[in-house]
Amino acid sequence: MGWIRRVLSMRPLYLVAALACALVISACGGDDDGGDSGSDGGSSGEEPIKTAVLLFGNADDQSWNTSMAESIEIAAEESNLDVVSMVESVTAADGVRAEREAIEQGGAEFVIVHASALDQATQEVAAEYPDVCFLQAFGQGDQPNVTNYADDATGVNYLAGMAAASVSKSGKLGVVGGVDLDEIVASVEAFKHGAKAVDPKSDVLVTWVGDFEDPLKGKEAGAAQIAQGADVVYAYGDGTGLGTVEAAVEENVPLIGAWADQHSLAPDLMVTSFVSNWEPIINQVAEAIRTDGPGNCSQGNWAADLENGGAELAPFNEFEDDIPDDVKQKIEEAREQIIAGELDPVTGKKSGGGS
Repeated sequence: MGWIRRVLSMRPLYLVAALACALVISACGGDDDGGDSGSDGGSSGEEPIKTAVLLFGNADDQSWNTSMAESIEIAAEESNLDVVSMVESVTAADGVRAEREAIEQGGAEFVIVHASALDQATQEVAAEYPDVCFLQAFGQGDQPNVTNYADDATGVNYLAGMAAASVSKSGKLGVVGGVDLDEIVASVEAFKHGAKAVDPKSDVLVTWVGDFEDPLKGKEAGAAQIAQGADVVYAYGDGTGLGTVEAAVEENVPLIGAWADQHSLAPDLMVTSFVSNWEPIINQVAEAIRTDGPGNCSQGNWAADLENGGAELAPFNEFEDDIPDDVKQKIEEAREQIIAGELDPVTGKKSGGGS
């Protein structure tokens, strides 16, 4: 595959390009065995699109940032993208510089910015480079070369709440969140309603630690909820969530994961995770770049949800036999109702006012 995942945080992009060229021969014009130079990613005969990815955290956080790292790997094959760089731990203060470097030093014509904190930087740089296409997480801009994307994870979180309640013995669940952004608060409300759909008496403890990248705070909050009787804990906090997972593992408490399938973090304890798939919008924008040009690539505002395949519930794995068949059936029915618009996951109300 003509792609390299790991990049040292904020490493100059011309070094990244050189490293990628040295390690991935197919990206630089050949291979050792004289065979084909690699997959054309489903875009036979078309030049690959030079693509840069900017992350707010680490690509291996097994959460928000990993969801993009995994999605770009898939989309690179499907849409013939040449991922020239992936830059981690980009702060808001470094956003403009990092995006400019991706273009000027890396030659990127497609820049994916997987961090809401970098929206202002993207709006500024997109205006400076009108012939470069941008894909911005939770963006607010409306330039013709910018597509804004987000996750509408309310539906999948409703389903996750159902699964969590079905394996709880105490009826008390915990949610440890990073920052109480509106969209995340809405997803937690959906999680609560999903739990109550299975156990009307369920009680959900919620703690916001105020940081997406603080495992210590995540662990402390998770341990506190377990001490209060929570016997299933939802680690909803990027790097912060890794600390929550650690607290649950130490106390042998089942978990719900977020943004990526976190089963590998705690195979015997991870009930399920909600998974964000970004390849649908990456592929859509890549097609627009080829048909309309990078300067007119905007697809407006896009949200990953159950209907478009941008959000899904991970397998139950070791908990497959612990979740009753009737609950599995209810989960599937709820999924269909949410997609059809018959169930509002945030309020728990069904069409006609029922619940």
